[in-house]
Amino acid sequence: MSQFPSDPRKIQERIKRYEDDLRKEYKKFRYISDDSGKRYLIGPMYLLTGDILGAVKSFEWFEKEFSDDGGEPFHLLCWALSLYRSNDKVKATKKLCQAMLSNLYLLPFLLNIEQPSLDIWHSSNWEGKDYIEHGPSELLRIWDEQALQWARELYQSDSFRKARERSIEILKLLKSEPVGPKRSQLVKELSALEYSN
Repeated sequence: MSQFPSDPRKIQERIKRYEDDLRKEYKKFRYISDDSGKRYLIGPMYLLTGDILGAVKSFEWFEKEFSDDGGEPFHLLCWALSLYRSNDKVKATKKLCQAMLSNLYLLPFLLNIEQPSLDIWHSSNWEGKDYIEHGPSELLRIWDEQALQWARELYQSDSFRKARERSIEILKLLKSEPVGPKRSQLVKELSALEYSN
């Protein structure tokens, strides 16, 4: 993910440009491929400007337009924050769990909890520790103490701990499990964990 401008007006200009680009792409092709990943930046940029309603609407648009998209970790984290700030704690909790499982280093990094590197299978570079450590710090700084405390309590809760531990168990197995029915079942269970809270 790219770094963001510090001037809120420039962020708003970028939001408009990205939204226009995606609308044009849809108009031209009747679908959005968005190879550059702009779809992952719009909601977080609304949050950076303090526009919670704009962020929520953007994430709702994303969910409708890209219903089969697993999401990018920082995007999911901002999605959880926008739901939390709009007082939808149930959906915010589910989205925070999804963010946590999208990259097991993300919440520890946000909460300043030491998380050693895990010897697990990664399906993409988005799941690695380096991805988080070199990610956009602006999206971590928008978390105020109240939101951080909420995230900390959930991260330490039994349900989040169990989901995290099972996810790690599965990812360890996937490092050596060959393609076949057992691997497919593990991948299916891993995907289901993201939506279990």
